[in-house]
Amino acid sequence: MSKARRHTLWCIGVLAFVALPGALLALPATPRRFVDNLDERCYQILAPQQALNLPLNLTFLDPLLVKKGLQAGSVVLQDPQKLCVPVKKDGVAPPPDTLPFISALDWKCYGIKGKSLNLALKLTQLNQVIAKVLGPGVAVTVGAPQQLCVPVVKNNLVPKPVVQHLVQFLDVECFGVESQQQIAGKPITLAHLNPMFTGRPPENLQFLTPGPTQLCVPVAKDGQTPPPDVLPYIQFSDVLCYPMGGINLDSLLTLTQLDPVMLAHKVPAEKVSVGVSRTLCVPVAKDGELPPGAP
Repeated sequence: MSKARRHTLWCIGVLAFVALPGALLALPATPRRFVDNLDERCYQILAPQQALNLPLNLTFLDPLLVKKGLQAGSVVLQDPQKLCVPVKKDGVAPPPDTLPFISALDWKCYGIKGKSLNLALKLTQLNQVIAKVLGPGVAVTVGAPQQLCVPVVKNNLVPKPVVQHLVQFLDVECFGVESQQQIAGKPITLAHLNPMFTGRPPENLQFLTPGPTQLCVPVAKDGQTPPPDVLPYIQFSDVLCYPMGGINLDSLLTLTQLDPVMLAHKVPAEKVSVGVSRTLCVPVAKDGELPPGAP
């Protein structure tokens, strides 16, 4: 499908959704505007945790991977390993039309295994703060799958319906990557966006060695593709994850599934202890395939 046709379908879908009765909040102005602000800081979920042992069939949603004919295949979800929550960088928050969606996106990431993609990609940093700190892009080689991250809510703080309509479908499969990028010691200030943690002070941090360790790409589970109005937001939501330390989150949280497939499998709510920061994940584009619309 051409970029022009894809953009036209996206516009039709957005207009149809905004016209729905009871829509109290519009989707972000463009998919590019949403994805550019998709920054997630991931923290360790502490042991002991039981393996979920849930088999799922995954399908890539990212247009580039689809064009390359790559197959995500089947995985079995193991133990929950990390919780990712939204942050802003160097004091720059997402624009007002995008903030409610970003601030409600929490990922619970389960361990998985699978075959290496063995895929070389040139990634473009989409967030301007990160591009200034780390440079405009990085070349990576994508290896084996490591985690599947699915949207959850913390302590029953369910987002507004239109926000949930988008974030409930944002699942990403995370693959190990290798690169030659040298970023150790470069500074960044991070502050939480999720209302539960916004009272915590900003942290002045540095990027660590090595460079990026994971690339997370959007997937559908068990054949359930996101609805047309939100699909363009989902399918370009790729994030690149860098090692990042900082203050221990030190929180006991109840995590409840948002994803319709996980709910259909009756995956129960779970209390978890969340500890140290592991990574910072930032939005990227692959091989020049940018999200539709203006930033």
